[in-house]
Amino acid sequence: MRVHRKQGAQQAWLLPLLFILVGVGVRLWQLGGLPCGLNQDEAYAGYEAYSMLTYGVDSWGYANPCYFISWGSGMNVLESYLAMPFVALLGLTELAIRLPQAILACVSLPVVYLLLSRLFDRTVGLLGLGLTAICPWHIMLSRWGLESNLAPGLLLLGLYFLVRGLDSPPWLLLSGLCYGLSLYAYATLWVVVPLTLVVFLVYLLYTQKLKFSPYLAGAVGVLLVLALPLLLFVLVNLGVLEEIRTPFFSVPRLVYLRASEVDWRNLFSLEAYENLGKVLFGEGDGLIWNSLPAYGMFYPFSWPLMALGGVCMAVRGWKGLKARRFTGEGLLLLGLFCAAVVSLSLDYLNINKANSLPFYLLFLLAFGVDWVFGFCKAHPVLPWGGVGVYAVAFGLFVNTYFTTYNDAIAVQFRDGVGEAVAFVKQQGFDQVAVDNTVVYSHILFYDRTPQPEFAQTVEYANYPSPYLSVSSFGRYTFGVDDQTLDHDTAYLIRRSQAQQMEQMGYTVAFFGQYAVAYWE
Repeated sequence: MRVHRKQGAQQAWLLPLLFILVGVGVRLWQLGGLPCGLNQDEAYAGYEAYSMLTYGVDSWGYANPCYFISWGSGMNVLESYLAMPFVALLGLTELAIRLPQAILACVSLPVVYLLLSRLFDRTVGLLGLGLTAICPWHIMLSRWGLESNLAPGLLLLGLYFLVRGLDSPPWLLLSGLCYGLSLYAYATLWVVVPLTLVVFLVYLLYTQKLKFSPYLAGAVGVLLVLALPLLLFVLVNLGVLEEIRTPFFSVPRLVYLRASEVDWRNLFSLEAYENLGKVLFGEGDGLIWNSLPAYGMFYPFSWPLMALGGVCMAVRGWKGLKARRFTGEGLLLLGLFCAAVVSLSLDYLNINKANSLPFYLLFLLAFGVDWVFGFCKAHPVLPWGGVGVYAVAFGLFVNTYFTTYNDAIAVQFRDGVGEAVAFVKQQGFDQVAVDNTVVYSHILFYDRTPQPEFAQTVEYANYPSPYLSVSSFGRYTFGVDDQTLDHDTAYLIRRSQAQQMEQMGYTVAFFGQYAVAYWE
């Protein structure tokens, strides 16, 4: 009997393990080179990690800041701090700065399974895991190092440890830690996290699922300690406090404080609801680094199943609420509500900004698919047909992403700039004029410009501004003027400009979407 049970337990893990292996494979395969090149925010986050690791300060000279000045109006710090060990190990490479995001995304796969299995049952957990493993949104966010893409995974971990803590209070400490760290992944979470946790607390007290304990107090304390530097940051940038600058910790004053991206008046705007619907249930936000038009965030045919899951959850959650009984449905729907409210209130909505919402939608989808499976027990062809549809859609997505996607993303991610900068350094050019399509963060990243040199030589074209534009630093100037070409200057130009430079007598070396023209 024991042998039989042991074999059964082992077999029960085969399918989850298969889903996890598939999900991990599609998230890690060719990670350093796909997407090719770098996004400008990704490049700056990488340079900040390199600067702190090498010189002990960020690009603006602050030691261990709670928020970067970077572009002028700031950038979240967590991605850079997490990347530092990988940069130390692998050097400043695309792979090194993408590994924190990819690892967190891979960890999220079993966490989805464990969370839904605990709240509902193993079948819902298995469906949630499988759907997350093949989800276009989650695959794409896992493969590039945008700092805000860390937010969904940390929110998921915070929720999972909270649910574990309802039965075993010591887990609450990890929940407070994850929610606190999430505040350093994306500033919008400064609204999402407190709103969600207050609503959760009211619900859990109402249903008598949560009682006061030293561990609950400890979790709140951990969260508050982690939030304190950001509170100081807000006070500094509102002019209440002077900036804090020490050899060990810094709270900088931004060059430009942007107005809040949260506008609660959007909750009463029909356009906000239409935009959110298009982003979530249509073809995405039109940004190729966030979604592919044919596949959307979850595959376009998923939204009816999400709606069905939402209805089923609402019915069960409402019954539990009336009986003052805790339900997984009630908890997840409240989390969904809080994330949706904040997402609707955001200006200029895109997938990155609404990043507190998608996991809840995946939970709805898993719940809807589970209901269909249960309803069609007498006709198993229907559910297995649905599995086949998702398998085919996933296969088509993977085929597109791993074959033609780099061609589509190459221009936006400035493919070839890294090789061009390496060539410039190898040749020892003293003066380099850079095409204005190249963002200065790309040059900082690939040139590995010493932080003291950057700080001492940088000149801005639009200081002060929320998005500073650099005129020059070190050997680099930005902008190529055909009327003032100089034989002593090398030119990092777009590939389309190369023929003109060749006709003028310059030698041209080609690198992806870019080229270097120089006079011999």
